[in-house]
Amino acid sequence: MAFRFKPSARDLGAELRRVAADQVRRARRAASDDASDPHEAVHDLRKRCKKLRGLIRLVRPGFTDYGQENAAIRDFARSLSGLRDLEALVETHDALMRDVGDEKHRFAPVRAQLTRARSAVDVRIGDTHRAQLEALATRIADWRVEGDPAKVLEKGLALTWKRAARAHEKALAAPTVAVMHEWRKRAKYHWHHCCLLERGWPAQMAPRAAAAKRLSDLLGDHHDLALYMEYLGSGNAPRLEPEASRALSAHVDRRIGMLEREAFALGARFFAEKPAAAAKRIVAWWEIARREG
Repeated sequence: MAFRFKPSARDLGAELRRVAADQVRRARRAASDDASDPHEAVHDLRKRCKKLRGLIRLVRPGFTDYGQENAAIRDFARSLSGLRDLEALVETHDALMRDVGDEKHRFAPVRAQLTRARSAVDVRIGDTHRAQLEALATRIADWRVEGDPAKVLEKGLALTWKRAARAHEKALAAPTVAVMHEWRKRAKYHWHHCCLLERGWPAQMAPRAAAAKRLSDLLGDHHDLALYMEYLGSGNAPRLEPEASRALSAHVDRRIGMLEREAFALGARFFAEKPAAAAKRIVAWWEIARREG
């Protein structure tokens, strides 16, 4: 089932419950599959949590349980973060190695150390996680959205968009790891919102959703590379030959620069329009589709 609201639905609360229940159903399936790769299962669970948090942010102005549910989903995802962070470092290293060709053997000790560290992390999807998902599924049945649906959607969309725009401005002024990561989180929520409202006018919204995903992916890769660079400078990383160490750091720096240039170019286009005006326009399309059934 797609991560989309249906314009034909008359009750925004029912759509919230339907989409949320689908995400939790997928999460429970990943959590109960003992034969699956634990890395893939953790990745899937964290992905579901991000979508759920994006979902409830869109209806936040009319969702009185937002604070409680956002905290519960956030804490659930954090309990699985250790393994996923190491997996991201391994994936980042492998992506870098695809660009260095025959030179990658010089950096093999880095991957070996990362894979050992990943194997040593004991993050399991256990009974506690499954019980939390069961409790969330039960609570979803009681979720309600109060207020005029169009106003709720417009305010929720505009609020997240404004925060993404502010994060973009801060990143332009000082692209630190923390600031860029904050921008990435806000951009990802906007991507989720574009997906949820895509059926209001697919010809306009589908390309915007794709561009928002691209921006989120660029910023996600940027964050992973920044953490990888921090790892290389830590006491946990293996010692490389000085020349190899400088070459690897230079390669990371070049890649970070490329990502920043593309992300800022895309961000400039995204945030050229005022969030309130853009949100009003998108929800107007949604309302037209809703009236058409």
